[in-house]
Amino acid sequence: MGNATRWVTLTTDFGLQDHFVAAMKGVMLSINPSLAFVDISHLVPRHDILSGAFTLSQAYSYFPLGTIHLAVVDPGVGTARKPLVVSAGGQFFVAPDNGLLTYVFNREDGFEAFEVTADHYYHQPISTTFHGRDVFAPIAAWISRDVPLRQFGPELMQPQRLKVPMVTRVRDALVQGAVLAIDAFGNVITNLANEEVPLYSRAGAGPCKLMAGKREITSFRRTFSEGAPGEVFVVPGSSGYLEIVMRNQSAAAELQISPGAPVGIILG
Repeated sequence: MGNATRWVTLTTDFGLQDHFVAAMKGVMLSINPSLAFVDISHLVPRHDILSGAFTLSQAYSYFPLGTIHLAVVDPGVGTARKPLVVSAGGQFFVAPDNGLLTYVFNREDGFEAFEVTADHYYHQPISTTFHGRDVFAPIAAWISRDVPLRQFGPELMQPQRLKVPMVTRVRDALVQGAVLAIDAFGNVITNLANEEVPLYSRAGAGPCKLMAGKREITSFRRTFSEGAPGEVFVVPGSSGYLEIVMRNQSAAAELQISPGAPVGIILG
């Protein structure tokens, strides 16, 4: 690749207050000064691997082929959990083997995963509490220098995957799902596809209600601005999933709901 710019994204739960992200970028730039960085998010809820996995899944596919995605939500830092490098969908991923890449594995057929055991690529000395700087960041930078993934360690056939909430069709008129995430606006992102609601599909309008928490929601809009003040309603989310929202307010706070909570659609 020569001196061509290589893109590296970062997804962490490190927040914005401390030095952690800057230190990781510094380590990478010391290995490859031509790197360019995009911060997907550093505000993943602390230690919430599933939320981190979802956040990464909603962004990575929009980047150019060859992008390196560095993801660190790592409550098991310093333990026996494995460092991981992955090639999938024409892109590269560096992360702990704790399920953080679950959505990537579920979406991308033919991925290749390798356990990182070649510790001479690490930043020395290796801290037991900051593998983002000393393990994952340098590995990402060496990938940008075209080190083959197989050179980092042995292939890993069964990387860790989290149990992702599934959609169940109980009968024709009942579809059960769950909350995947809550965004910064308090919008409740479900795992129910937009097309489950007749209004958003080719089926056209039809009677429908969504059950969430202790609330029965019967208002289905296409935009946020269509909602009335104080109204809890549903919109077709940009991720392809139904979202429960309020105009200029937090639907999650109103419903007192969190990721993993059950939701369901009743048709008719």
